[in-house]
Amino acid sequence: MFRKFALAASVTAFPLLLATAAQAQDTVSVIVKATTSEYWQWVFKGAEQAGKDLNLTIEELGSPKDDAAAQISILESAAGKKPAAIVISPTIYEALGDPIAAVTAAGTPVIVIDSGAKTDQYAAFLTTNNETGGRAAADAMAQCIKERTGKAAGKVAFLTAMAGHESLDSRDKGFKDGLAAYPELTLVGNRVANNEEAEGMSLTADMLTKDSDLVGLFADNAQMGTGAGTAISEKSLGDKFCLVAFDSDKGEVEHLNDGSIYALVIQDPFMMGYAGVWYGYAAAHGVRLPRLVDTGVGVVTKANMNDPAFAGLLDVTKRSLSPFTGK
Repeated sequence: MFRKFALAASVTAFPLLLATAAQAQDTVSVIVKATTSEYWQWVFKGAEQAGKDLNLTIEELGSPKDDAAAQISILESAAGKKPAAIVISPTIYEALGDPIAAVTAAGTPVIVIDSGAKTDQYAAFLTTNNETGGRAAADAMAQCIKERTGKAAGKVAFLTAMAGHESLDSRDKGFKDGLAAYPELTLVGNRVANNEEAEGMSLTADMLTKDSDLVGLFADNAQMGTGAGTAISEKSLGDKFCLVAFDSDKGEVEHLNDGSIYALVIQDPFMMGYAGVWYGYAAAHGVRLPRLVDTGVGVVTKANMNDPAFAGLLDVTKRSLSPFTGK
């Protein structure tokens, strides 16, 4: 009796197991650094569009704020479901290397986006050239200071969101390297704000109070840009101070509009999510992919922010896709 019941149960369960396995193969898991960030919501928007285009289920995952331990747990749980592929933006370079390599070794293609990890065991890496973006920030800073004072000279500083993030470290390096082209610009300080907008605002205000000669600041992500922009706005320094920030969150665009931010160095998070899913699907079907894909960087000021070319990069709701012609 028991043996017949067990056999019947296993026969009944077998189609369910097959359906679950098939469903997993139609799923791409997308794991971001911080689900509460507008930037990562743009990544999800791109992934959702790719899911519609490819008829795939997109599993959107991540912890509310940057947390390497939580992200590793999320990655391992997602991999256990055997999806077609996993798209991930690693939080901490050192910490995520081995976990990503382990998922790849187990047979699930991994597409790394935005930030690197300490491994080469992945199918492809889609990212902004952050050093190039940092150098573009230095050029924009010099241009702003020259416009407002007559020459690119004076004291500048930079505001870092978090230490140990490959993308942020590369931006900061690019900014420092870029300043070398302007010998009369002197880098006088750096603060780290734990990726908190309020802390970025507070640290900016503190730097302005302690160094009244400061003429420029580089903020290396959206939270820092919005926080610093608020501090500049509250002190009514928009036309006297040069703030250059990375990304294009709503708060940053508002500060660009009101003059508190001079320039935004913008990325393409929508395309990281969109192309990440396409690449993951391709890798799952045996396609050999380019190891590194530069998703592009641009500089937006109040003077050019209404250029149609920037519309979908400043407001994801205006994003449209057309055949790519290599430009």
